[in-house]
Amino acid sequence: MKNTVIIILFAMSLLSSCTIRQDYNQQLLKADSLMQLRPDSALNILKSISPKKLSTRADNAYYALLLTQAQDKNFVVQKDDSLIQIAVHYYDSIGDTKMQAKAHYYWGCVYRDMNQQAEAIREFFIAAPLTEKSKEKRQLGLIYNNIGYIYNIQDFNQKADSIYQLVEIIAIELKDTTLCAEALSKQGSIALSKGDDYFPIAEQKLSNAFMAADKMGYNGLKADISASLSRLYTRMKQKEKALHYAKLNLSLRRDTARAYRAFFILGDAYYKSEQYDSATFYLNKSLVSKDYGKKADAYMRLADIAMIQGNATLSMELERNSSAYKDSLYKFRRNIVTNKIIKAETDAQTMLQKLYYKWRLNTYLCVFILIIVIIIIITIFLYKRYRRKNYLLQKDKQQIEKAHQDLSQHYAKLQIDIVQKDLEIESLRKELASHQVYEEQRKKLQDELDEMVLKRKALAKEAFLHSPLYEKMQAIIKDYQDKDTSDKELSDQEWQEFVAEMDMEWNNAITELCAKYQLSKEELHLICLSLIGFPFSHLEYLLHLSRATLYRKKNALLKRIDTKQDCDFEEILQKIRS
Repeated sequence: MKNTVIIILFAMSLLSSCTIRQDYNQQLLKADSLMQLRPDSALNILKSISPKKLSTRADNAYYALLLTQAQDKNFVVQKDDSLIQIAVHYYDSIGDTKMQAKAHYYWGCVYRDMNQQAEAIREFFIAAPLTEKSKEKRQLGLIYNNIGYIYNIQDFNQKADSIYQLVEIIAIELKDTTLCAEALSKQGSIALSKGDDYFPIAEQKLSNAFMAADKMGYNGLKADISASLSRLYTRMKQKEKALHYAKLNLSLRRDTARAYRAFFILGDAYYKSEQYDSATFYLNKSLVSKDYGKKADAYMRLADIAMIQGNATLSMELERNSSAYKDSLYKFRRNIVTNKIIKAETDAQTMLQKLYYKWRLNTYLCVFILIIVIIIIITIFLYKRYRRKNYLLQKDKQQIEKAHQDLSQHYAKLQIDIVQKDLEIESLRKELASHQVYEEQRKKLQDELDEMVLKRKALAKEAFLHSPLYEKMQAIIKDYQDKDTSDKELSDQEWQEFVAEMDMEWNNAITELCAKYQLSKEELHLICLSLIGFPFSHLEYLLHLSRATLYRKKNALLKRIDTKQDCDFEEILQKIRS
């Protein structure tokens, strides 16, 4: 029993190791609860926690994930991915899908901050199906939004547009106005890049996005949408609207001193409006930007203005600068396209397959261990059951042997008593036969003789009921009742012994009846079995005759003896003996 308990406890520990359940540090849980509504408070709590005081791998991984998440939500640019890797490796190892998705998503965000776009999109692609599996719609929308952003800046416009359409659907399901405005804005910008035929679509998407962002009071997003609307109206030759949204774009920026993209858009709007001095001012301010594309465009606009103003030498120099930046931009983008972004998609699929097979392997391992433990428990249980059953059988065997021994001793004693009674009966009969006994004494002796005969009959019956032959008869009857057959059978010798004992019990009345009516073996056996007290329904098991046949034989025998049909064999023998 002790060993079984130990095995069960061991099995429970193995199963718990296969089951994801963590009791995290209370401060970490508090920080997590504040993450959505008060990310600044969550970040302060996490900064107050010393990682050295976190005692478990689970707490360390949870801390790493929450701190990365809090920094991302507080717009802290992260330049090192060593922290989030702790969370990724831990949650991948235990197969917690929800936490895996979150860890890979924020690893992608860190790579995005590090300007490693290929690595970022790889992690976003890993996180997407895991997030979908864990049914985190909000996070899934953010993941697709980031994927669309990377596709867009790398000029995978068709892929970006498809992704942003998914983001729009998710945003509508979640009723997330901000996310919906971002998706519409990006779709509008992509439509703008497709050419004149798509301008109406771009205007509709961007206008809807602007209204949504304005409703939410999200100035950063309004500024981005205003920039796109300015570029759209510039290309549509609606100069006033283009200039209006360009100015709005710059005014909505937090840091207007370093809003280089906004400077270029406003300078371009002034250029289209033929306000060259203002255009030159803002275009020169935009040249501080590190964006080669914007620099190339700004130099080209300045070259055009120089040409218009009659400075051909300056114009040519500015064109050369524009061409140089365009060449650098082309080389940079081609390298990303051919060697990183496409490879990142493949790497993401490979990684997902590895995670899936690792999860399946862990599942199979847990199931295999469970099956092995169950087999061991069942084996131990069956072994203990076998040992107990064997012990009980041995005990029963010993008891049966003792009972047989007691029965044999009792049977032997009864046989001695019967012999003693026979001697006493014989002595009484001799005394009765003597002519010297008076009538009164003869009557007394006859009474004693009758009493002695009855006692002898009772002893003979008790001796038979304790005999091996009677025990065998009972075993045959039980076999037939249980399984309609028996491998035991009474031999001719046993039948003869049985008839002899019954005849002795009935003072040779059975022998007289057999001689007088010429009884067959079956009839003789039927009479003896009836006299011993077996139920009539049991006789068919011992005589191997149907009940109907037995009834027929009994009635025929009673008719031959010329007695009543309801008369039993005991009455017939008593008449013979008397």
